[in-house]
Amino acid sequence: MNTESRPAPGQASAVLQKEGDLCTVVLNRPAVMNAIGSDMVKALRKAFRTIGADEEIRVVILEGSGGNFSSGGDINFLGAGRSAPEYLAIMRPVSQMIKSIREIPQPVLCKVRGVAVGAGANLALAGDFVVASHNARFQEAFVHLGLGLDAGGTFFLPRLVGLAKARELAMLGEAIDGETAASMGLIYKSVRDEALDGEVADLAKTLAEKSPRALSSIKQGLDASLDMNLSEVLEREAVHQSILFQTIEHEQAVERFLESRRKQD
Repeated sequence: MNTESRPAPGQASAVLQKEGDLCTVVLNRPAVMNAIGSDMVKALRKAFRTIGADEEIRVVILEGSGGNFSSGGDINFLGAGRSAPEYLAIMRPVSQMIKSIREIPQPVLCKVRGVAVGAGANLALAGDFVVASHNARFQEAFVHLGLGLDAGGTFFLPRLVGLAKARELAMLGEAIDGETAASMGLIYKSVRDEALDGEVADLAKTLAEKSPRALSSIKQGLDASLDMNLSEVLEREAVHQSILFQTIEHEQAVERFLESRRKQD
């Protein structure tokens, strides 16, 4: 944890870097392991609103500066003697920050080095793909502070690893490394630290080459399905597929497939 609540004067707590169809969002409080304070929450909400409205951006990478992803909620949020309404006014923007990541059409890749603790761990899990170094440290540390989960942990954990493992991670609050997180299905992949940048870059390139509309439909459909029965899912699929059948991306993909078949014949 840390003892500061704001970045240094003139220093942005989150930095947006756009290059072609790729956008990287960097958590920028390295002196406190990118702890999440109110300034960072505001910056991330603004960044992802901007990204979601930019049709040129196809893939987003979210990472931390200074060798860590995020140490979680700022220590000054804790034990400060605020009233419940005051804490609620702090927590609701955190919830909106998580929703802003989940609701953009582009796939979000979270690159995790160092620590991803508490709200920092759940911020990473809000991404569509999490790639971590083998020695990264994930920890749902809330129970050690007498707190429940926040930043979407109650939603993400059981859906990613099932209730039994979710209880283990949340109620024991033990730290796990990147390899363990990948082996239990909590994250997409774990690689050697020196291979992490290349792995994420390759994944971003692969996703950028796919249809943005198809990726958006798949992303939103998977999330929506968690609150729907089979009939509702099938109807949603039918409606969205009928739209995608008309897109130029679909027509071009079919033509490429037919051309490859002709070459084989």
